[in-house]
Amino acid sequence: MVVAALGAALCGLSLFGLGIAAAVSGNGGFSTAVALLLSGYGLGMIAAAWALWRLQLLGRGPVLALSLLNLVAGVGLAGAAPWMWLLVLLCGVTVVAAALPSTGRALRLRSATKLKQADGPR
Repeated sequence: MVVAALGAALCGLSLFGLGIAAAVSGNGGFSTAVALLLSGYGLGMIAAAWALWRLQLLGRGPVLALSLLNLVAGVGLAGAAPWMWLLVLLCGVTVVAAALPSTGRALRLRSATKLKQADGPR
C-alpha cells in the first residue's frame, strides 16, 4: 500500500512538472491548455495517492485506473522518448502494488475499524 501511494504521488508530481514545463515553453494558447490539463491530471493523481495513503477505500480505484492509463500512454510514447521507460516502470510497480491483496486487506481492515468506532459503545 505504501509503495502504491508513493508511486502514484511520484507519477502525479512528474505530470505536474510536465504541466509547468509546458506552461513555460511559450507556445501560446496551446501550451497553456496543455499545461492546465497536465497540471490538473497530476494534482488528481496526487489526490488519489493521498487518499490511498490515508487508507480511504475509494483511493485504490483511482490510483489503479490512472496508473494503468499512464502505463499504456508511456509505452506508446517510449519509442519517441526513451526516458519514458522510467515512468512506465514506476507506473507498472504502482499498478502491481495497488492490486496486491495486502493493499485490499489493509483498506478493508481500516474500513471495518472505522465502522466499529462509528457504532460506539452500547
